[in-house]
Amino acid sequence: MSQKIAIIDLGSNSVRMLLMKVFEDGSYKLLDEVKDMVRLSQNMGDEKTLKPLPIKRTMNTLQLFLKLIKVHQVDHIIPVATAAVRIAANQKEFLEKVALETGFQFRVITGEEEAYYGYLGVVNTLPVERGVTIDIGGGSTEITWIEDNQKKELVSFDFGAVTLTERFIGREVITKEKVQQVEDFIAKEMDKLDWLTSLENYPVIGIGGTIRTLAKMDKHRIDFPLESLHNYQMTIKEVEDAYGQVTSGTVQEIRKISGVNKERADLIAAGLAPVHSLMKKLKAKQLIISGNGLREGLFYEQYLKEIRYPKPVLEDVLFDSIDNIIKNFGMNEKHCYRVKTLALALYDQTVELHNLGLDERKLLAVAALIHDLGMSIDYYNHHKHGFYLSLNARIHGLSNRQRVMVAFLVGSHRENSLKKDWRDYHMLVNEEDMKKVEKMSIFLKIAEKLDRSEYGSIEGLNCYITEEDVQIMVKSTTTSELEISSAMKFDKDFKKIYGRSLYIV
Repeated sequence: MSQKIAIIDLGSNSVRMLLMKVFEDGSYKLLDEVKDMVRLSQNMGDEKTLKPLPIKRTMNTLQLFLKLIKVHQVDHIIPVATAAVRIAANQKEFLEKVALETGFQFRVITGEEEAYYGYLGVVNTLPVERGVTIDIGGGSTEITWIEDNQKKELVSFDFGAVTLTERFIGREVITKEKVQQVEDFIAKEMDKLDWLTSLENYPVIGIGGTIRTLAKMDKHRIDFPLESLHNYQMTIKEVEDAYGQVTSGTVQEIRKISGVNKERADLIAAGLAPVHSLMKKLKAKQLIISGNGLREGLFYEQYLKEIRYPKPVLEDVLFDSIDNIIKNFGMNEKHCYRVKTLALALYDQTVELHNLGLDERKLLAVAALIHDLGMSIDYYNHHKHGFYLSLNARIHGLSNRQRVMVAFLVGSHRENSLKKDWRDYHMLVNEEDMKKVEKMSIFLKIAEKLDRSEYGSIEGLNCYITEEDVQIMVKSTTTSELEISSAMKFDKDFKKIYGRSLYIV
C-alpha cells in the first residue's frame, strides 16, 4: 500500500516541508517542497525567548503547510524542531500553541540528532566514502566526520547564521574586521575538537541554504550548464572568491550579487564563516554541495526502517536511485536489465578494442538501465527526451561530468542523431570524454536492438575478435531474426569506431 509522508523542519531561520510518496513497489518520489524564511529566532536575546512577531510568521506558514498536507491526503507527518525551539525559554508554551492550532506534535531534536540526520541525508544521496559535513542553520552548526560511509564523530555548536550575525556583524555594513571576529570565535570553538586535527585535506560537504549560496554565485559566474546544485563541487579558490564578495559592503550591495538570495543577504557573511573556517582548518581543497540534509535524512530513516530493510544507509547510492527512477518513470524493468546485461557483455568481451576501464563500464550500465527514460514523454524522439531527463532526474552517485556522459549515451542509443553539441557542456566534459562516449554508445545501440521485441529472446552472447572483424554469436532459444537484423543496422557505425566489420549470428 502506498503512503505519503510529510517532513517538517522548523529551524531558527526557515521552516521547510518535504512531501514524499512511497509506492507499493517500494519506490519513492518527491511530491512537493516548500519553505518560508520565518526567522523564528529573531531577537531572542540573552533571555532566549521566542518573540510574538516571529511566532506569528511561523504560525502562518505552518497553517499553509497544514492545508497542503490535507490536499495531498498525507498519511504520516514527521515534524521536528531544531535550535531556536531547542533553546527557547518559552518552548513549552510555543509547542502547545502549535499543537492546538495545527495539530502538529513537534519533536525537539538534539544538536547531535540534527547532525546525524544531516549525515543520513548526505550518505544516502552522495558517493562519499570520507569527508566532513557541515550544516549551517540559523541557530546552530553541525559537523560530522564520515569514514567508509559511517559516522565517526559528530558535534553541534550553538551558533549559526542568525546568532553570529546578531552577535558580531549586525545587519547594515559588513566589514572585514567584523568578519574576522566571527572567524576567530569559530576557530576557537573548532580547536576544541581534537579529532578535527587528523582530517587534513578531507573534502568538506556543505549542507543548507546558506552554503548553497556559494554554489549559486559560482554557477552565475561561470554560466554553469546544469540546474542541480546537488554534488556541485568547488575548489578552495572558488570558495575564497565567492566568500570575499559577501564579506564586505552594505547589505544592499550584497543583495545585488548574482546568486545571493535577497532574503539571506544580511545573514550570508556570518552564515558562511563556519564553512570558510572549517576549510582553512582542514586545509581542504574541495567543497561539495549537498542539496540534501536533515529532512532527507529523516525520510531515509523512516523509509529504510519501515519499508526496505532495518539499516539507515543504502548499500549502493547510485543503483538504488537508478532502480527508483526506472519504477518512477514506468519503464519496462525486465527490458532495462536485459539491455544492461547485453551491453556489459559486449563491453567486457571487447576490452582489447576499446581499452576503457571500470569507471566507463559503470556509466554504460547506468545509461543502459535508463535508456528508455524519454518514453515517459513520448515514443517519438524519446532519445532526445531521455537526454534532457538524464541531466535533470534525481540520479544520486554521479559527478556532473559523469551525468553529462550518461546523458549523451542515453541520447545516442537510437539510429536517429541527437544533434546536440557537447561543447555546450565543455566545462564538464572534453573531447576525450566524448570519444569514450562514442566507443560505449555502439554497445548500447546493439544491446537495445538485441532485445528489440522486449521479450528476452536473446539470453546471452559471445564475441570473437579477429584483425578484420568482430563476430557476435547470440544465445537464443527462440527465433531472433528481428533482433539480429535490427542490431546489424549499426555495422557501419561499428566499423567507423573500431575499424572492423561486424557480424551477428
